[in-house]
Amino acid sequence: MKTNNKLHPVFNYILGCIEHEGTNEEKLKEVLNAFNSEFNFEQNKKRYPNLQTRFAEWLQGAPSLFEVEYWNDGIIKLAKEWQSIPQDATEKQEQKILDNYYNFMACKFFQLCTRNKVSYSNLY
Repeated sequence: MKTNNKLHPVFNYILGCIEHEGTNEEKLKEVLNAFNSEFNFEQNKKRYPNLQTRFAEWLQGAPSLFEVEYWNDGIIKLAKEWQSIPQDATEKQEQKILDNYYNFMACKFFQLCTRNKVSYSNLY
């Protein structure tokens, strides 16, 4: 999914998926704390040495605090709304989106943390 625009709707979408009241910074910190306590233990650090991959794996488990779309039809709908694929996308284009979705969301989550000056260096 292409998201070069700093105001791309994925960032608002991510913030809207966080089940926590507070500022953007507080929401992001709460997600990081949940991830750290629920999934970021030593065995998973060995299994998934890359933090983004580890976070993406956690997202696939549908954590209650951070509820991103998980149905294939919903993911494709989002991609079309964000103009990441054409409305008449081929099956191959749609599959590429589905294959990369959780990694994409993890990447954008960490970009959002950086933009909001929320440190996540303690997660490595």
